[in-house]
Amino acid sequence: MGLFSLYRGRNIGKLAAVDALGKGPLKQRIDLVELVLENGEKGVGLKVVAKSLLSYQVLPVSLSADQARELAHQILKAVDDE
Repeated sequence: MGLFSLYRGRNIGKLAAVDALGKGPLKQRIDLVELVLENGEKGVGLKVVAKSLLSYQVLPVSLSADQARELAHQILKAVDDE
């Protein structure tokens, strides 16, 4: 793990990037990467990126496999029509 790593673990590959709904010149996306955590288990890294004309912000988030499953469950629950 490098000194300037964004995540609490080793990034082993980018899985996806999802653009968020935008408003005006502000563009946002969430990058999803596969991690190997410090304890050797798999994890997920989320990188929330916000860009505008004069600004670039990144918020990295590291999740264990269980935390990633809980987040996915809560997202699906939020958009479930039933």
